[in-house]
Amino acid sequence: MKTNRTIFTLLLLGFFSMLFSCDTDYLYNTEIRIENASQHDVEIIVEKPSSEFLTGSVALKSGTTFTTKHSIDGGYGLPNPVDAQIKFDDGTTITHHSEDGDTYHNFCSATAFEKKMQVKRSVEYIFEFTDEDYEYARKHADKTKI
Repeated sequence: MKTNRTIFTLLLLGFFSMLFSCDTDYLYNTEIRIENASQHDVEIIVEKPSSEFLTGSVALKSGTTFTTKHSIDGGYGLPNPVDAQIKFDDGTTITHHSEDGDTYHNFCSATAFEKKMQVKRSVEYIFEFTDEDYEYARKHADKTKI
């Protein structure tokens, strides 16, 4: 009888350890929305794979919006790339870098994105290009490539 009790205790202990050691991995939904509220078409070029979400080229006509959605494990992703080149329709180009910090409306700064919590484990990041961004780019235009 003592053997049955020991086996039963071990089985019960094993069952409870399995039950309480299970961990739930949640998916976190991240949506990035880039709005072009300026009078100019904008092209965003992220050549280096420096962002979880944005790599390549995104063209935004005046008044349009680009949206990308991702689900990842363990937390929300950051919307900003490390380096990005912003081109306007008249050829004006400016390069943004994350190490530039919070210079005027830096596309590569996480603080330039408005963060909205949607529901539990879901976030939306919004960046809006305006005519002020175009004017800033004209004053600080560069001829560099990233």
